[in-house]
Amino acid sequence: MENKYTPQGYASPSAILITLVIGILSAFILPLIYIILGRLIPNIWFIAIIALLLGISLGFCIDFGVKLGKLRNKKIVVSIAIFCGLLAFYVQWVFFDALIYSAKGFTFNLTSADLKILASDFFFLFTHPNILFQEIVNLNAVGSFQIKSMGTVSGLVLWLIWAGEFIVILGGIIFTVFNGQVSKPYSEINDQWMKKRKIQNRIHLVHDKNLILNELNNKNFAVLSDDPSLINEQNYSEVVVYESTGDPVKYISILNVSNPTGKAKDKKMNNIIEFYPLQNANI
Repeated sequence: MENKYTPQGYASPSAILITLVIGILSAFILPLIYIILGRLIPNIWFIAIIALLLGISLGFCIDFGVKLGKLRNKKIVVSIAIFCGLLAFYVQWVFFDALIYSAKGFTFNLTSADLKILASDFFFLFTHPNILFQEIVNLNAVGSFQIKSMGTVSGLVLWLIWAGEFIVILGGIIFTVFNGQVSKPYSEINDQWMKKRKIQNRIHLVHDKNLILNELNNKNFAVLSDDPSLINEQNYSEVVVYESTGDPVKYISILNVSNPTGKAKDKKMNNIIEFYPLQNANI
């Protein structure tokens, strides 16, 4: 089995609280932006894109909480992500319902009195999920938008679209946090996240993962040394080093790189080895 960094499972009450608070605040703010954008550009494909962006953005906010709180327990992080995702999906429905049934409709020309009414409607719907659900059922019966080729969308098709929206938002959140900060190496000795070294070593393209793993297992760390002759090569491998001053353990990732034009936009990378631990390695 490949040696790889595993989060230590650290999850103090303060770390959980910091992550949760940031996630909850984001679950109220980001859905409002999502609903406003969706009302400004009521196009189903645009809404699908911003639904994914909502999930990813909320995931990044939770990821920030993970980094700040030094939370290193994947199960708890994913649980927080799911909770905040469900909350965000619920909140966006509350915002949507409050706006769609607003006396003034969707407009930015609202007085302070109008905003108070909207806030009151939001609070009422938020605290009465049974009424919100009934209004969603009623909305489904008449339809909430039109598709040029289908006319007004309602019934089963609309339920499926809303289910897809839910899956996209929640999936974006979970994917982002699962592959985010909680997976990055942490120095338990220094009690801080390890830093990614700014300059990456270039080595010859890795064709056989097992061969280089065998060299590393035998502590032949010379295979990771930078090779200046590869500076103009289009295909090579990059060695990314994560380290913390004073910590005898470093973690390395190796990525195969293809860059036929030499331009950053054409650079393609494929992860070969991720967060492999090196003890007392001079690289």
